[in-house]
Amino acid sequence: MIIMKLEADNFFAFKNFSLNLSYPKRIVNSTISEEFLKNSPRFRYKKLITLMGANASGKTSIGKLMMAIFNFIHKKESSKILPYINKKKEKARFLIDFLLDEKMLYRVVCEIEKEEIVFLEVYNSSINKNDSYESCVKKLQKIDILDFDNEKEVNYTEKLKAIPPLGWLFTFPGDAESNCKLIKDDIGVLDIKILNAVLKTLDESIIEVKKSKEMKNSYIIKSKNGEVFVQNGEIINNSILSSGTKVGIDISYIISSMKKNNHGFYYCDESFSYIQSDVEQAILNLMIEILPKNSQLFFTSHNLDLLELNLPVHSFTFLRKKKDIIEVVDPKQFIQKNDMSLRNAVKNDVFNIAPDINSILELEGVKLDG
Repeated sequence: MIIMKLEADNFFAFKNFSLNLSYPKRIVNSTISEEFLKNSPRFRYKKLITLMGANASGKTSIGKLMMAIFNFIHKKESSKILPYINKKKEKARFLIDFLLDEKMLYRVVCEIEKEEIVFLEVYNSSINKNDSYESCVKKLQKIDILDFDNEKEVNYTEKLKAIPPLGWLFTFPGDAESNCKLIKDDIGVLDIKILNAVLKTLDESIIEVKKSKEMKNSYIIKSKNGEVFVQNGEIINNSILSSGTKVGIDISYIISSMKKNNHGFYYCDESFSYIQSDVEQAILNLMIEILPKNSQLFFTSHNLDLLELNLPVHSFTFLRKKKDIIEVVDPKQFIQKNDMSLRNAVKNDVFNIAPDINSILELEGVKLDG
């Protein structure tokens, strides 16, 4: 699955928010392969979206909103999207453009008032050989499932049935409800070799990781400090594992899914907070290398060393929060080719995304209690 555009108003801290994931010009010899549709090479999309920004700038919120929208489309239940409306008494709206294969572009537009869906339409457009995303948008047409003219209520569930099944995988470290779990290993997602390689890299005390013969979806992590039992993603006796090692289970699951092309859309939210910079760079490079065609990876991070990777500038999107409103900053609008490195631009706050540290600076010379 590929997301081409997301608009949101009155969800989380998004107000008239818009994120466009196409890019204007194909890059020759790009380090990211197949950032366009094979059968429609003018249809270009960002295969990797590296989101950066200060704390509370919206990196996690974008992922949670996308996940809520996907669940809403899949389950066709308003309860999947309503909790994320910011001001309940005001109108909320989202628009999302996406494709599930190379043949069709879909758009879903939804408007909510007083916690009721008052408008929902599904549109689509066929993708021809010479089409771009922009040309397909111009061809979008409403899908008429039934005649709703004489109905008093919007039967959005019937309209959403026009959309084929979606596939996605999100991970939000520290959030037990939305973390990746190993419960799907019965369909062969998790690769035990990948799990061993990742965990041994993150923790040198780990000797071996192997499947349990007695329990389904269970693993035994053998380390110099003892054994850890993992069942359905839940770690038993986790006191001997570091925070980075625990996150390594999620990372292994994502890499395994990419390798086997199980989900198609991936959102990896700050899974490397406890992990060394060079390891994060190596794993991101691996993800880019194995990411299948017609798939997409969102990767959020605070690590400025990622800006030194040989990636297209359009692979990076910066977020900032001004007056409680989340904004997108496109680096291409500020720097030209060879004009300034991305890292220097961030260090010099060209994008105006640096956190306000005045409150901390005001503490200098102040006698603190205790």
